[in-house]
Amino acid sequence: MGLPLFDAVSDPGPSFVAYAESARLTPLPVTAPDAVHATTVVALKCESGVVMVGDRQATSSYIASRDVRKIEAADRFTAVSISGSAARGMEFIRLAQLSFEHYEKMSDASLSLEGKANYLSPLIQRNNLTTPLVVLPLLAGWDSAHRVGRVFEYDGAGGCYERQDFAVIGSGTPFAEGALRLGFRPQMSLDEAVELGALAIYEAGDNDPSTGGPDFVRGIYPMIVTVTEDGYREFETPACADVFQRIHDRRRESGGVAGGTLR
Repeated sequence: MGLPLFDAVSDPGPSFVAYAESARLTPLPVTAPDAVHATTVVALKCESGVVMVGDRQATSSYIASRDVRKIEAADRFTAVSISGSAARGMEFIRLAQLSFEHYEKMSDASLSLEGKANYLSPLIQRNNLTTPLVVLPLLAGWDSAHRVGRVFEYDGAGGCYERQDFAVIGSGTPFAEGALRLGFRPQMSLDEAVELGALAIYEAGDNDPSTGGPDFVRGIYPMIVTVTEDGYREFETPACADVFQRIHDRRRESGGVAGGTLR
């Protein structure tokens, strides 16, 4: 399929939002509410990059799905995740991937990580201010120019904010954030960040009815993703199972009773 052609009046130029609208890549505004929502995702910085952990459950007045993927690679060094409307969130991830590729093809240059974060703001604004199907993403990745991991969060109107420690989205935020506030420290190792991120999602799943924790019966576990100078990496199911099994075993030993130390 060839590239679309535009005349001088209708040419959208380098703007991906204008191009997506003219090419009908973006969904039209709707008025009907979407009952299925996706939650919860955390992103945290560590000495070698960033870690993202997200539950797999989509919830309505019932559990609509147990194996939704809420974290995807936007490119080799960038991860994007969503909360809010599940269906619209999946569409948003696709548009994020396309927007970065579009910029590179139009300008013959790669966006910086901060540029990618800002590039998503008009997409969020267009969706959230024209439809009730709200989507709130997280973007995190490896900044090759500064050789650090960075985490960006957004408000409902598309405002972009960089976090120096961690960010959380979704209905399980109070419980996940509580674990992160207690356990986070600067320059954590990658393994420590993975353990803490998994514990935050475990806490959210244990306390928030809309967040799914590890499902040991079905073998479905929250996603664990790292982005370092080696690029985007997603943990395979056995590796995720090991991480959550360790947390589960510690919790079982205590009978689920909260103790004086972070477990």
